[in-house]
Amino acid sequence: MRFYLTFELEKNSIPKDYRRVILSYIKKSLTEILDGKYYSQYFKDTIQKDFCFSLKLPKAKFAKDEIILEDNSIKVLFTSDDRQKTGLLLQQAFMKQKNKKFLIPNQNSITLKQIHQRREQKITSSKVIFKTYGLCVRDHNKETNKDNHYVYSDEKFNEQLKVVLKNQISPAGFSKDIVDSIKFSPINCKKVLVKHYDTYVDTTVGSFLLEGNPLLLQYLYDVGMGSRNTMFGYLDLVTQDL
Repeated sequence: MRFYLTFELEKNSIPKDYRRVILSYIKKSLTEILDGKYYSQYFKDTIQKDFCFSLKLPKAKFAKDEIILEDNSIKVLFTSDDRQKTGLLLQQAFMKQKNKKFLIPNQNSITLKQIHQRREQKITSSKVIFKTYGLCVRDHNKETNKDNHYVYSDEKFNEQLKVVLKNQISPAGFSKDIVDSIKFSPINCKKVLVKHYDTYVDTTVGSFLLEGNPLLLQYLYDVGMGSRNTMFGYLDLVTQDL
């Protein structure tokens, strides 16, 4: 399921770490529906989530600690795997927040105004072109508790991407062997540094060709692709007519 939320802002700006803001909004929404029954299903420990979100920030200007917007509205895109009815649950949770002010940093607030359905496409091809707004590929060293992030132009990118994908798809019931044949080919990509909590993360932004099993491609299209796929890795399908 794919849909988007339209928010009205009190000021024409949003923090650079806007993913953190939206994640807080999702958590609040889930705690206030059905007595928080489903909150732990998505936010207990480091459980793999089956949804992803991204923001559309047209004509944005980046300042030191915030992003200046052309007007006082933003769109937050959501996508989810339909098997667990996550999309319906999130929509119901968001509906209860409609027209309620939600405070965010810098003495600002966001208010949900509308929820819109988006067209979802069925992937039948083994070759597709996706567009990403920030693909994160992380290598976490448990001994040092440090992260390395790779982008499309790095030598270790493809190798680490497969490691990340194997970890991502395992809870969904896919065999890890299905990832071995996947092939990532950049088309029009660039490296973008984004703020994530108290650090900065290297991400890949742009369009790329992805080759692999259509069922796996569909799953990544539905839930996002890569490390921290809830906040990164939202994919739009450009074409599968190749």
